Parts: sequence; structure tokens; C-alpha cells
Amino acid sequence: MEEIIDRCAKLKLLLREDVEVAIQAPLTEEGLVLIGKFCTKRKINLESVARVLRSVWRAEHNFEVNDLGENKVMFLFQSKDDMERVLLLNPWSFDKYLLILHKMVRGEAVKDIKYDRSPFWIQIHGLPTMCQTKEVG
Repeated sequence: MEEIIDRCAKLKLLLREDVEVAIQAPLTEEGLVLIGKFCTKRKINLESVARVLRSVWRAEHNFEVNDLGENKVMFLFQSKDDMERVLLLNPWSFDKYLLILHKMVRGEAVKDIKYDRSPFWIQIHGLPTMCQTKEVG
């Protein structure tokens, strides 16, 4: 083992290998990417997801669906209106599993996203009329 450590310690980059690489920002318009995570341990069929969500979301322009592994999916929209409508009509589910959506911002890494929040719609029946205020809600 020590022999391997000694050999690795002697490794050095040649001058032509010691070059910095500039990473260009993506050419996509800011904020047209949603990252989704399905709340299930079962593997999700991405083809079915894409087919169903295209019909349910009724986007005017097409959007790409890419598998990120671990039941995470990237949705790349061509239209800001389509993406905003999808976010506005949250929450979504597929095959009875919650789909948590997160709007990506420039410089954010997928591995750093926490999927711990999702909006929900609720109804309260039988609430007295005088209690139907914003504060009570």
C-alpha cells in the first residue's frame, strides 16, 4: 500500500495538462427548468410520465423530460408561460405519487435541492360564516 502512495505522490501535471477549463453558462433562458421528484421508492417509468404530463399540462410549446436518477426528473420548457402555469396549478401527482416541483435558478445544483415543501389545496367544511377570514385561513 505504501508503494502505491509513494508512486502517487510523485505524479505531476505536464505544462500542457495544467490548463484551466472555462465552463460556459447554459444557453437556455433563465428559469425555464423545473426539477421534479416523485415521492416513492418505486422506479417511475419516464416514458409514461412524459406522455401523461404532456396531455395533462397542455403546454402550448413542447418541453423536454430528462431522467436524473433516484426518481428525479428535469423538465426543460420552451415557454415561460407554460412553466408558470404548471407551477401555479401545483400540486401534481403521477400514479398516486406526489410530484414535488422546484424551479431552478442559475448556479443552483440539483444535488443541493431539498424536496421538503409542496403547496396543497385544502377545503374546510362547516366553518361558521363569521370565521371565514384570511386570519382564520
